[in-house]
Amino acid sequence: MKNGEITEILRNNTDDKLNIYLSALLAKCKDIEKENNLIALIMLILILLFYMADISQTDSIQIGPLSIKDINSIKIFIPLVFAFLIFRYILISAHKAELHKIIKVFTIDFFSFKDSTQYDALHMDDFTRTILPFSIYGELGNLSYKGKSKFGCFGAILIFPISGLVLVPFILEFIWIKKFIIDFSTLNFTQKSSVILSIWILAISLYYFVHNMIIAVKENK
Repeated sequence: MKNGEITEILRNNTDDKLNIYLSALLAKCKDIEKENNLIALIMLILILLFYMADISQTDSIQIGPLSIKDINSIKIFIPLVFAFLIFRYILISAHKAELHKIIKVFTIDFFSFKDSTQYDALHMDDFTRTILPFSIYGELGNLSYKGKSKFGCFGAILIFPISGLVLVPFILEFIWIKKFIIDFSTLNFTQKSSVILSIWILAISLYYFVHNMIIAVKENK
């Protein structure tokens, strides 16, 4: 949805309705931020489990109340769960971006103020940012905004490696799946199904990611 379309919808509704809508948006943003953090944590645990299966000297592992008797037996299924988490994370992040876009247009129009980021789709103005749930990624992204200070470009250089972390889950998934594809003929039916499903989910994730990027670029032209 383009900014002009959002503005038109907002201006055709009463303040009471808009206040209720804004509260619902902010509550949803908070829930999404919590789920994103949870997904990131589970991803880290899965990465540790996958590589612990190779280096661990024991056959079982205890993670809090969870006990895994045979690490190697679950290794084949880690890419499948990881692929689903990637897909879920991309879906949630796309929805989060749409919510942030609506909230940004809402606050700029409702509170009648001008900001240098008003037409910048990649950065959030300070006023809107203060009413959104705290996000580490959002704060780091603020460092790269050249309008904030003369050191904006320097900030962009500093956080560039962090931006590259977005690709790490895809790279790891590719490495894991490649290993199982090489040994595909030795796998049983369940293991083969897990590998095929992992590839399918990853392909959908990549398509959805690219598709939304193209739409976002078109809407912000």
